[in-house]
Amino acid sequence: MILVRGDFATGLIDLCAPTLAGIKVGSIFLYLVRSGEDIHKLVAFWDAELQRKGIRVALIKERADGGLVYVFRPEMLAAVLQCKDINCFLGKYGFAQCGNINKCVNHLRCRFCEADKFPHEIGVFLGYPLADVQGFINNKGRNFTLCGTWKVYGDRSVAEKIFERYTKCVQIYRRRFASGIDVLQLTVAT
Repeated sequence: MILVRGDFATGLIDLCAPTLAGIKVGSIFLYLVRSGEDIHKLVAFWDAELQRKGIRVALIKERADGGLVYVFRPEMLAAVLQCKDINCFLGKYGFAQCGNINKCVNHLRCRFCEADKFPHEIGVFLGYPLADVQGFINNKGRNFTLCGTWKVYGDRSVAEKIFERYTKCVQIYRRRFASGIDVLQLTVAT
């Protein structure tokens, strides 16, 4: 999880570019509010704006100084959650059959509130391969073969290509955002 100090739009570009571009299911970041900002209003504003492009923005966990923000593409998430193996895996963490995306995201929110530890099953909601999510949990974050956007326990060569694609996407989005193109213009509609 990455911490954002600064404005919300920059956080979206820096940490959610692959999701905005439509090549990643979801992204998560910790946003620290600046003086006078309200995390609920920021999330509501960006959710309304990006919903027109097929993206949702949800506050997963509130903190006194901001909150954990989940930015995701519901259609892509629905496709991931239809996988039988993923459904079975999430069932171990109290997720009912995940046909309803809102219920699944709400349960994820509850998992953040009830868990003493970080609920690592979130990797599924970020589009990480199930083998890597399970590998991370089973190995307690150790013994990985590659570390990039996530820790890899499965197919290293596939992960390397995905990491390269994400890195290139972020670089392009940062450059275009710095040149004056706004978040909405950079967001690919579904």
